[in-house]
Amino acid sequence: MKFLLFPILLFSSITAFAQNTEYVYRNPKDSSYNCYLKVWPDKKLKGIIIRDYSRLPDTARKSPYQFLKLAMDNGFMVLYSNTTNYFPELYYDDKGPELLDEMLYEVFQKHKIPIENIFIGGISASGTRALRFTQFCNQGKSKYGYKIKGVFAVDSPIDNERFYRSAQENGRKFKGGLKEEAKMMLQRFPEKLGGSPDDFRANYIQSSVYCQSDSLGGNIIHFKDQSILLFHEPDIDWWVLERGANYNDCNSYDLAGFTRDLIYLGNTDIELVSSTGKGFKGSERNCHSWSIVDEVYLMNWVLERVD
Repeated sequence: MKFLLFPILLFSSITAFAQNTEYVYRNPKDSSYNCYLKVWPDKKLKGIIIRDYSRLPDTARKSPYQFLKLAMDNGFMVLYSNTTNYFPELYYDDKGPELLDEMLYEVFQKHKIPIENIFIGGISASGTRALRFTQFCNQGKSKYGYKIKGVFAVDSPIDNERFYRSAQENGRKFKGGLKEEAKMMLQRFPEKLGGSPDDFRANYIQSSVYCQSDSLGGNIIHFKDQSILLFHEPDIDWWVLERGANYNDCNSYDLAGFTRDLIYLGNTDIELVSSTGKGFKGSERNCHSWSIVDEVYLMNWVLERVD
């Protein structure tokens, strides 16, 4: 992949966790995507954790979460990447993974990080992209031969066919943000995949992490030997009353099927963590939130897999 313009580098040192930060804009004329933020501690690096975001976070803003501090304390670089200006991006094709592959190469060229300790994860669409990038690497598509040591996803949609049919069949009954999301996806999926799954089902299967209606599970075979940690909060009372959803409308439906089928295929290192009563955004109850993640448990899971 070629770029005509040199990256702009913005470097600063922040003492809160004895950490360093560096923003890299690979195209100085467009800061909307094709950029990344590195945050790393002043100690020997054990590995790298990738988080692909829709926009880069502002390190000056205080976060209510401790994931970054845990990563710094334990000797990991955190790479926040932005690989697309399309929303929501689920890595429908290889363009996003190829860009992330190039970004990761730049980071490894500049920093001494054990190449065998690459972790990636995220919430919602970010978690979907993490799984799709892992699939990309496991298919041997990484230009630099990267492999993912462990991938984690938090309440992520991973079956595009199920997602579309849920929005099509039940969207009128949905409430709140789920209703708006259904309207958006009924537009986005045909844009990216040619039309509905009735006419372009192969495109839906190919672009998904997993397809429960497919006898082979779609792309599930590429995760047979992968370390995977999944989080969800299947509080059906909340989903029914606050979002107008049933079991088949929740991302939990995808994640539970994915976990079951991978165990059936022989994967011995996949875990589905089901929480209860943890999902909040501020004071508002919300099961689709990073708050359902036990961050200490997640960090220990990473550490247990470090070579």
